[in-house]
Amino acid sequence: MKNYYRIFEQIYGDPVMSLYDIAVNTELSRNTVSKYVREMYANSIIRGPSLRMKPTQNYKEYMYLLDFSDPWKAFRGLKGFPHVVYHGLTFGDWNIMVITDRLLDLSKLVGFEAVVHQGVRYCSYTPKVGYTSWDESFAEVYGQLDRFTPVETEYKDRRFTTLDWSQDEWKLFYAFNFMRKKVTPVLQKIKVRYEAYIKWMETLEDHCTIHTGFYPQGYKTYLSYCFLLFTDYEKSVRSLFSFFPTTPFIMEVDSQLLVFVNVSSSDVKRKLFCLIYDMKRKQMIRRFRLMAGDEMIKITEFEPYNCLIQLLGLGLRVGEFQNWQIILNERSCGFHKSRGSL
Repeated sequence: MKNYYRIFEQIYGDPVMSLYDIAVNTELSRNTVSKYVREMYANSIIRGPSLRMKPTQNYKEYMYLLDFSDPWKAFRGLKGFPHVVYHGLTFGDWNIMVITDRLLDLSKLVGFEAVVHQGVRYCSYTPKVGYTSWDESFAEVYGQLDRFTPVETEYKDRRFTTLDWSQDEWKLFYAFNFMRKKVTPVLQKIKVRYEAYIKWMETLEDHCTIHTGFYPQGYKTYLSYCFLLFTDYEKSVRSLFSFFPTTPFIMEVDSQLLVFVNVSSSDVKRKLFCLIYDMKRKQMIRRFRLMAGDEMIKITEFEPYNCLIQLLGLGLRVGEFQNWQIILNERSCGFHKSRGSL
């Protein structure tokens, strides 16, 4: 597993690093690196590197956490809906998550009941995690939390660039959303010149964030929890979650953070929930909402974008979980990708 992590470190630092360079940097043979990389992707030990758009002066995305009386019907109805970039199906405090590239009034949809939360989606983060155990990571987390003092609100850099992509740049974004593809066959398929690809790559991080995740036991084996955290200390919160052995996915939604955490056991889950309450006690967060529990719906984007998130429901209304069990037995539940990845 240590060698898996060393390879992850290289890909996290340089998403398109060649197997040869990884081998040189890790002092492993190229054949060994090739074998390990295949194993890591096959077992979901590594996910990504993938791309997410940053907000710009002329391009923003909007997040909606919604409650519908018939979420499956709403989920199907949103497929192909104008300006919907992504939409997801879950259960709990909210049962539909929607991201759009324009402000929409989704309350007009059939079965709409409530907006749990909405706001501009700013940057997304996948902090680089260490090679550590859960016990060691919680010790680090609490060491930092104990030192935290809520003195001044942290500065948020919300300066935006201008997005001036042509059709070719958008083609490249969708085609290379998973970045470790062989370049030439993809360029031939989408009919974009290599020179345009090189130019696009040079300024990519001005407009996109790059995300690579590490999950030692394999992503699909973990229990996943989603917290909507209300905080004035986003950097401090992001830093805490970076101590975990599994990569968190963190999204800025206006002045809140939507944090996805993957844990390995009920004991770790208990410690995670205690941590959230301790963060509130220390005034690192003001309040929170969550979707969490032991029963899991896996929400999987369709290929080729290779992105999977998991949302769970806690405090379900009477009969809601039984109804969802029926739905999941009858249908293939998925995360619909309209134009990219969450």
